[in-house]
Amino acid sequence: MGCTPSAPTPPSEALSDKFGPPPPIPVDIGTGIRHQLNSTDVTIIFIFGGPASQKGLVIQELTGSFNFVSISVEDIVFNYLPNRVANTIESIGEIQEILKRDQGILTVDWILSMISAKLSTSMGQRFVVDIVPTLATIMKADSYKSRTHDRSLENFERTHPITFALDISVLDEQELIAPNESAKEANNKKLSPEMSQFMKGIDDIDKGRLEKRLDEYHQCAEPFLRYFHKTRRIARLSLHTGSFANLVPTCRDVMLEFGFTLSRRDDHVLVFSAQVVHENLDLDYYKLKRVDIAELCKPSDGLVAQIAALHKYIASHGRPGDNFLVIMRNVKKNDITSKRINFMEKKSEAYLDEFIKNKQHDRPPKSRCRTAINCVSSSRQIILFLEPFSSTIAQNIASLYNKMVKRKSSTGVTSMSRLQREAPSSRGTAADANNT
Repeated sequence: MGCTPSAPTPPSEALSDKFGPPPPIPVDIGTGIRHQLNSTDVTIIFIFGGPASQKGLVIQELTGSFNFVSISVEDIVFNYLPNRVANTIESIGEIQEILKRDQGILTVDWILSMISAKLSTSMGQRFVVDIVPTLATIMKADSYKSRTHDRSLENFERTHPITFALDISVLDEQELIAPNESAKEANNKKLSPEMSQFMKGIDDIDKGRLEKRLDEYHQCAEPFLRYFHKTRRIARLSLHTGSFANLVPTCRDVMLEFGFTLSRRDDHVLVFSAQVVHENLDLDYYKLKRVDIAELCKPSDGLVAQIAALHKYIASHGRPGDNFLVIMRNVKKNDITSKRINFMEKKSEAYLDEFIKNKQHDRPPKSRCRTAINCVSSSRQIILFLEPFSSTIAQNIASLYNKMVKRKSSTGVTSMSRLQREAPSSRGTAADANNT
């Protein structure tokens, strides 16, 4: 892996600050949670988080990595309310108009009864319920303005005991409304990409509207949280806007500590290279395990077989937090198709730290080098290709690997024969990957 000295290299202290670990997120675990975890086979989590909490990322982690089924108030209202009021309703807009005209038509009791029905008919064993609505038309329902939901929740728990409430509390959310300049400048340096996008969005909208949304959320959430507080069943993540990058890893650690097992183990970062020697790459720091495709396959194997062997190796040997440096020198010319991936990001100069977040933060790397990197990313996978590496080959590799990941998650097995039918014939002469 070569360095590119064409631009001045920032001091190591500046890079350490830029790529250092995000601040830890304090977690408060209620003493009543573990008893509840041990008393039932079905897990039901009620999740709470305001407009700035990035709650959706946590729900995505629970559903994607721990096999939770997501249930939201919006889903309940839009799918079942029409049958309750009139079968002639055909659009979400019509439902919202009804809610605006009659704020008493929607009750927490009815919502919980519909959630109960979904739980009773589901084959799942783990559920995350987003009980506080996002839409103002639902949030303004008279029932949501009640100062207590104890009776409704107690009735619900007679059939479906709630394991605990997960509360994502943003301690400095008022800074989003009226930040001072020094705080704004400091936060901008620390924000995650997701939070930066959120901040760009609220720069363009009325800050008063955001303040109103925050107030409405807290008014709706507080009665539910008070109920769980009585039995000490709240797991609270208390974070600042600068620590959002650590939100999902912290949530994952909490779930693992509770004894849940990861159902998804394909979220490793893969770094492909056509070079054998990488003297400047600190493998331990980036948690990179070196894998040589030539050691997994026969010389006659085509691209599909090579990627299938790689996927099988990672599935059987990869542990949570592992990343992989994949050495791939030979690809048969006839294996390459003209299929393109539209979301390949090309960077002429980049640090691996920009893509690999789960590093050995307890020490600096032996060296940090900028290099040309092509990146193919999805919600479940980041695949990097260090140049010189053919972009056409990179796109084929990424397409094949992502197909295998999706099929493994849906069927439990990787169907290599089907992939081979989709790929061209593997006959041909071997060619160096960066010259193809």
